[in-house]
Amino acid sequence: MQQLGYSLDAVNLRDVFEDNDAIHLVMELCEGGALLERIESHKYSEKYIARLTRSILRFISQCHAKGIIYRDVKPDNFLFLRHDDESPLKATDFGLSIRHWPDEPKLTSRSGTPAYMAPELVLQSYDEKCDIWSVGMLTYQLLTGRFPFWEDVRTQTLSDVWKAILTQDVNWNALELKQLSPSAVDLLKRLLQRDPAQRPSAFVALEHPWLSEDGRARDLPLQGSVVQRLQRFSTFGHLKQLVLKMIVDEIQDEGKQGKAPASRKARAALGNLQDLFNELDTDSSGAITLEELSAGLRRQGYVLADNEIENLMRRVDFDHNGTVDLSEFITTLMDWDQVQAEQGWQVYLDHAFRKMDHDGDGYISLDELLQQLPPLRPAPGVGSLAQVVSDAAAALGFSRGYDGDAERLAEAKLMLREADTNGDGKISREEFFDLLKESHAPDSLSFYDDRLAITTDGRTSAVVGQQNRQPAAKL
Repeated sequence: MQQLGYSLDAVNLRDVFEDNDAIHLVMELCEGGALLERIESHKYSEKYIARLTRSILRFISQCHAKGIIYRDVKPDNFLFLRHDDESPLKATDFGLSIRHWPDEPKLTSRSGTPAYMAPELVLQSYDEKCDIWSVGMLTYQLLTGRFPFWEDVRTQTLSDVWKAILTQDVNWNALELKQLSPSAVDLLKRLLQRDPAQRPSAFVALEHPWLSEDGRARDLPLQGSVVQRLQRFSTFGHLKQLVLKMIVDEIQDEGKQGKAPASRKARAALGNLQDLFNELDTDSSGAITLEELSAGLRRQGYVLADNEIENLMRRVDFDHNGTVDLSEFITTLMDWDQVQAEQGWQVYLDHAFRKMDHDGDGYISLDELLQQLPPLRPAPGVGSLAQVVSDAAAALGFSRGYDGDAERLAEAKLMLREADTNGDGKISREEFFDLLKESHAPDSLSFYDDRLAITTDGRTSAVVGQQNRQPAAKL
């Protein structure tokens, strides 16, 4: 879950405690129940099911972009945050997930729930495309109330289930009886291809028309993609986040000193990000508080729970002082893929490496990483969610296992492991540069939930707000 970062499409891990007998995970509370329970007790429109499928595919896209195969897509593993029909859906239970990149040998261990297993997983030679088949099985079930091969899988033996997955034709007649749209049927036929090479990636599947026919705006302006950008940035490792923050500081210094920028695109983006920062910083203090972030996001049409906003804030607050300054804000929302495409990117990386390599020996050591870390996170405020969790754990006799300096040391070790690919206990220049390269998989903003309200005419509230801010024409 830490590798995935903070995603609004997954249940958040809030804290970890331990006692003499067990490790206890404090998870985000999802009161709306499991997807399985809701689909068994309600009938939903095709449009609503498209929204659920989009949420599931977004989550799978995020996993695959980080080299994670989920391996257990099924309705039991997706929970609703609230009881209402507009509640977001969140993935849980990472017990069967595994790290695997596309260029690595196929996996061979069977894992998952039999009814949702892909043919190649049954045959024990598979990659991330097995998740795509499982999404197809689940979407078919949501649309028809049955499985593609059986009315009720509980009447089947395990060997019968696997035989059907490998050889039996999908019951497309059930889709005709439900009078589903041709677009929905088309997506299912793509997801349920027995040959994994013929299946789309999660990224490509998200672009299917059926998943965008509810009026979701494409290519949202900056104001309409803030929550997506916050989520995407949280998926970066701590060391990568720290280096990007150092680069932003250098870009800002270039502007103050009147120097020519190494990255013209980065310099050009600063103006728009400064304007958005000023919109959120309503008291003009130079820092955005949790209250200002919450009010600003909701003012721009985002629909988020209080704890979700607090979690997003924690990922942006680098120095743990409870507010977000301009440098932190820019680092989080910058289009880094565009900056990386410029030649000046290598200049910034070289400067960052030399700043962290204090003794100039050509390597970054654990001690040098420790020197880069911000001070310890201050004690949580009275009445905050963090304080409530901490007090409840203490009352039960649980502890975090390490605190204070040990916590900083553990974070530094994670940062070292993030880049030290050869395991020699230090980060070379080559490893450092590799860390900051683009990921193995595309990482589009469309992978993340925008959490924008939709107006009655099908436009997102961010687009409406953007249009409303345009000056009126002079008569």
